[in-house]
Amino acid sequence: MRSLLLSSLVGCLLWFLVAPALSVTGEGLYDQLIVNAASGHGLEPALVKAVIKCESRFDPGAQSPRGAQGLMQLMPGTQAMLGVSNPFDPQHNVAAGTRYLAMLKQTFSGDLQLALAAYNAGPQAVVEAGYTIPAIAETQHYVRCVWTAYEHYREPGATPLLPGLRLPTLSAAVRQTLVVSPLRLSSQVAHVGQRLTVQLEATNAGTRAGHGVLMVNYPGHLVSFMALTAGQETLAQLPISNVGPPAPGAGATTTYQLLWSHWRVWAPGERRKAVIVLVPRLAQDIMFHLSVVLDVASAPTVPQRWSSVVRIPFRSAAWVDPRARTRHFPALATGEKPVQRKKR
Repeated sequence: MRSLLLSSLVGCLLWFLVAPALSVTGEGLYDQLIVNAASGHGLEPALVKAVIKCESRFDPGAQSPRGAQGLMQLMPGTQAMLGVSNPFDPQHNVAAGTRYLAMLKQTFSGDLQLALAAYNAGPQAVVEAGYTIPAIAETQHYVRCVWTAYEHYREPGATPLLPGLRLPTLSAAVRQTLVVSPLRLSSQVAHVGQRLTVQLEATNAGTRAGHGVLMVNYPGHLVSFMALTAGQETLAQLPISNVGPPAPGAGATTTYQLLWSHWRVWAPGERRKAVIVLVPRLAQDIMFHLSVVLDVASAPTVPQRWSSVVRIPFRSAAWVDPRARTRHFPALATGEKPVQRKKR
């Protein structure tokens, strides 16, 4: 009898210890991933969780008809810019999606609703709407959905997220392996039909040789010519169509195109240069995403990545100072961050 009673007590104790862990399903299953990712990028975990709820309903295998994948529904172009090899891996997907969301928040000066609209419809759609939430039914519904869930998860009575445990951080030496100088623009503003160049300089500040990858993801309908030159290689694209931006109330149809090039051998201490050339074809600001990757194959480290959203403002040629010289302009948002275009 005593052994039976002891066994019962032990069983009850084990149940009380294990039951909470077994109950972490559905919305609570990825709380630790969310806290880790959000805390590393200055976002509230409740916001990231709300995005996942409205994007995929916490289904890591979710796919949209337009190609968005995983918990945070990353488009293929965004995955490439963020270095996501497996979008259905929850840790990779949440980490990348959170970096992208943080980038958009900074790009739109901390305005969360504009950042959410850009996450759904793409940053260029927000520009075309006059830096407001686009008049697209899907996007407006999406912003309302995320905002409602965000406020719910922030409520005092809501189930708290798990305490955050910071992921291991890279050493200062590793973080500084890839050094990118401020971008150089040939003009302070863009003009329809006039060529504009963006110059980038990046340095391998490490002690090992590697190779580099450069990527630019841009709204194809806004330019009549786009080229990326890195070393001896030049890649150019013409617009895929002459279709302009979508009409108010229409579906989000902006198409982002991806250009990429390589630095095959990148020696330690070597400074590399790249030039982006574009010719605007519509009178509006242009936003594109630029990414540089330094991969040292002989070192047991992840590739180093610099990524930024670049905004090129438009102004009528009549307003331009003809004496203007090439100036230095840092990109609006820097760090580990993508442009993506959505979806359903």
